[in-house]
Amino acid sequence: MKVILLFSLIFIELFANEWKIQNDPYYKHKVSQFEMLKDKSDAKIVMLGDSITDEGEWSELWGKVVQNRGISGDTTSGVLDRLYTISPSIEEVYIMIGVNDIMRGAKAQDVYLNYEKIVQFFQKKGIKVNIQSTLYIGESRKKDFNVEVEKLNEKLKLFAKQNNIRFIDLNQILSSNKVLKADFTKDDLHLNGDAYKLWIAEIK
Repeated sequence: MKVILLFSLIFIELFANEWKIQNDPYYKHKVSQFEMLKDKSDAKIVMLGDSITDEGEWSELWGKVVQNRGISGDTTSGVLDRLYTISPSIEEVYIMIGVNDIMRGAKAQDVYLNYEKIVQFFQKKGIKVNIQSTLYIGESRKKDFNVEVEKLNEKLKLFAKQNNIRFIDLNQILSSNKVLKADFTKDDLHLNGDAYKLWIAEIK
C-alpha cells in the first residue's frame, strides 16, 4: 500500500511539474504587455505566433503599424490562453504556430485541433484569417519533426480550403526537400533578413 501511495505521489508531482509555455517568465511578461496595450491600439493587422513571428520587425516590413503578437517558445495551447488580449481594432490575422508543439512531442492531429479553436475564435469575431504554413526545420535539428510538420500543414491546407481561408505556403519559398534552407537560417529554426523579405513579399 505504501509503495502504491509513493508512486501516486511521484506521478502527481511529475504531472504538476509538466512543462507549459504559460509558466515561462518571458511568456508571462509578453502577455502582460499585450493585456496593457489591448485597448490602446488602432492596428488593423496582427501577426500571431511563436519566436519566428516574435523576431519579425513587422511594422517596418509592412510599411505601416502592424501588431506583433509572437512569443518565443509559444505553442498552440499558449496562443489559445492569450487570445483574450487581441485588440478590438484588429480586422485581419496572420497565424503561424505549431512547431514548438511538435518539437516537444505533440502529434499533428493534437496540434491541429488546437489550431481549429484558434481560427474559430477569430471567425466568430469577423476577423479575416490567414493561415501560414508551419515552417520545416533545418537539417541539424529536423530529427523526425518534419514528418509531423508536413502532416500538420496538410491538415491546415485542407481545413483552409474547406472554410474559404487563405493558406500561405511559405515552405515553397523557404524550404527545399521538406527542410528549411540553410540560406535562410543560422540555427536551422529561426530566420534571417532574407527570409523575412521573401515572407513579406508573399503575404502583402
